[in-house]
Amino acid sequence: MKLYAYILFEQKKISYSTIHKIIISFIIWVVKSGISEKSGKPYHFERHLRYGKDKIISYDEQVNIFTSKGFALWDVVASCERKGSLDKDIQKEKPNSIRDFCENHPSVKRIVMANGSTQCAIFNRHFKSWWESGALKPARNEKSLKAFQKFGKVANNFESALIECVCCPGVSPAAAKFTYQEKFHEYEKYCFRPGLLDHEKLNIDYLDKI
Repeated sequence: MKLYAYILFEQKKISYSTIHKIIISFIIWVVKSGISEKSGKPYHFERHLRYGKDKIISYDEQVNIFTSKGFALWDVVASCERKGSLDKDIQKEKPNSIRDFCENHPSVKRIVMANGSTQCAIFNRHFKSWWESGALKPARNEKSLKAFQKFGKVANNFESALIECVCCPGVSPAAAKFTYQEKFHEYEKYCFRPGLLDHEKLNIDYLDKI
């Protein structure tokens, strides 16, 4: 799991001692998504993503850029049994300590599920008490409401929630129900745009205090 456990990020505007406090958006996979089970390396399409119009950057560069903007990346599942690569075949899973992580990093404003409804079901199963505590709320897109709205009755309609949970379409090409443009729109609107705005605001607020 450590391949995707990029929890800290570099921020040149502030001192190293404050790094752990300002993660904004916490994007989570199901279990080692994007990593080949045979080679243990990122799949070809993830190793050759473009940054801008022309530049193709390495996987490590992708992670560095991603985390430098206040995003963290981890797995819902720490360990499991699974034949093949389909999420629906996951059995005997044990979750990562996502709740503990977020409670220790109070700047986290959203958790983004990057593998669709199956991942949300796993998250709900293991973090039901977190939902019932009222700390979480669904984002306003259709997939998030479908996955999480049911907890509203026991969470006082999410009135005191601090962290938004976003269900996004699976990023894998195997998730062919959604076109690339539909996926792009969902992540832009509910993940990256608000995450970048929150990160910029936090930096401005921090600089105003020093």
